Amino acid sequence: MSRIIQIAAFVFTFFFIPLFRVEAAGGYFRADYDVQYDVAPGGKTIVTQTVQLTNKETNLYPKQYSIDIDTDQIRNVVARDPSGQITPQITQSDGKTHILLTFGTQVVGLGKTLSFTLRYEDLLIAQKNGRIWEVNIPGVSPDPDLGDYRVGLTVPPAFGDAAYVSPLPADGTHWDKAQMLTGGISAAYGTSQVFSVGLSYYLANSNVTPGYTEIALPPDTEYQHVFISAINPKPSNVREDRDGNWLARYDLSGGQKLNVSVSALVAVSPTPRAGYHQKRGDPSLYTGPDEYWESGDQEIAAAARSLHTPRAIYDYVVKTLSYDYARVNGQPIRKGAAEALKTPDQSVCMEFTDLFVALSRAAGIPAREVVGYAYTTNTKLRPLSLVADVLHSWPEYYDTGASRWIAVDPTWGKTTGGVDYFDKMDFDHIALAVHGVSSTLPYPAGFYRKPGSSGKDLDVSFTDRDLPVFSPGNLSAAVSFPSWVLSGTVAEGLVTIQNVSGLAAGNIAYSIQTEPHVFSASDTITRVPPLSELSVPITIRAPQILTIGRGRISVSVSGGEVNAYYTVEPVVILLIPIGFAVSMAIIAVWILFRKKT
Repeated sequence: MSRIIQIAAFVFTFFFIPLFRVEAAGGYFRADYDVQYDVAPGGKTIVTQTVQLTNKETNLYPKQYSIDIDTDQIRNVVARDPSGQITPQITQSDGKTHILLTFGTQVVGLGKTLSFTLRYEDLLIAQKNGRIWEVNIPGVSPDPDLGDYRVGLTVPPAFGDAAYVSPLPADGTHWDKAQMLTGGISAAYGTSQVFSVGLSYYLANSNVTPGYTEIALPPDTEYQHVFISAINPKPSNVREDRDGNWLARYDLSGGQKLNVSVSALVAVSPTPRAGYHQKRGDPSLYTGPDEYWESGDQEIAAAARSLHTPRAIYDYVVKTLSYDYARVNGQPIRKGAAEALKTPDQSVCMEFTDLFVALSRAAGIPAREVVGYAYTTNTKLRPLSLVADVLHSWPEYYDTGASRWIAVDPTWGKTTGGVDYFDKMDFDHIALAVHGVSSTLPYPAGFYRKPGSSGKDLDVSFTDRDLPVFSPGNLSAAVSFPSWVLSGTVAEGLVTIQNVSGLAAGNIAYSIQTEPHVFSASDTITRVPPLSELSVPITIRAPQILTIGRGRISVSVSGGEVNAYYTVEPVVILLIPIGFAVSMAIIAVWILFRKKT
């Protein structure tokens, strides 16, 4: 958000009048800060800086103090020193605010201290986005004159419980200088954010023969829960691939063109949600090289030898790469990890992600990429740098201890001046596709635009709607089996389990039993994607040649039951029409013979 642009922007300078001639201006004062942020219920934040300037020389005193704040949303500036109220000089331009104070008191002498307060209202420290209140307090830049720096924060009880506060206060109530030098404070209040998402896909079969294509729908992940509220036209099926993507299948005739529209609700949480686990699968799928993830490259392998943890890799990427805002203005071409190391100053989110993935894989840590939409009101601070409907990408690594994929965002860790996007995410990242088995597929929504068209294929907004709760009634079962079976033979059929809802179903238990002929099958399905179906083959043998009777197939899915019946006929029944036909043929021949004689 735009308020985060203040991070690392508090830089103070001193102007002083020497009592004696001096050769240099810096390092003559120590500045100690006590800064309090008081957030009002509507989000307006009162910032109160209490500053002590201590003389480090006997012959100098501070005359002026200036501060640059990287936002123009500053109001009602008030300052005081021991002489009384100070009239600040305020200039605002290019989205920044410059405040200059001229002191009315002269404090001279080694170790003497001038205390003053600066108070102003900041309209961007706290903002409500959707149902979440977010608070972002800027850090400070390193400065040789900076002494102690202590920060306090109060928020209204109406904000609710904190979803995260990063970092936690050093002493339980206040943050210290070391913390403020490494990126400031980021906090959010609420439980989950819900987005209303509209997607458009343009499909075309350029061949003369029929074919099919699959499009990626926003999937459930460790951090998001998805409800597909509408999809038109409906796909023939939806399947989940090895990366957890939901792939909707469309069968197209030769030369057919098709527009698909999707509406969805996406609930996003900054921490992995309970009850959901996306399995890693074969480790070799996530530790080997691939296009753009050149984990075998000599320079990448050399760097990875000293990086043994995901945290070390994250810190290395943030430190090594610099974000190139100029590339975003064009259509940035994905360079890959190896090229990112060669041109570190020309990086966008793709390079931050690719380098993290490649280094992780070179270090034997399973890693993959997420491509999606990230909500931001300040693209300089939290940039989006994929040209297709301005998307964003970030990496995930697999935590073997927690048995889950963990998302991080080194791009925003860099561009926000050090906000922690390793130990926690936020409410703003929506996954549209996950790349692990492949570094490029499947294509996310936003990459299916009709050639020559303009406008957006991706529309995202906040909503007060909640996702519905999955009902077992949304699961149905159907049996496809011959209505009669010949005794002594084997008959085959299918049981189809269908999820007719827009929510994925989890841990679905089913069982199939037949009688009197023995067949049984049962299993628990970890996940059934929305609008999908799966088929279970059934095989029944009627062993007795002369058996006559009726059989039953019973299917139980999540408490519901479906029955289908079939009739068993003996083999001898086939002799009846054969005998009749033979008899009729004999009679016909006899009649013909009589006529001739």
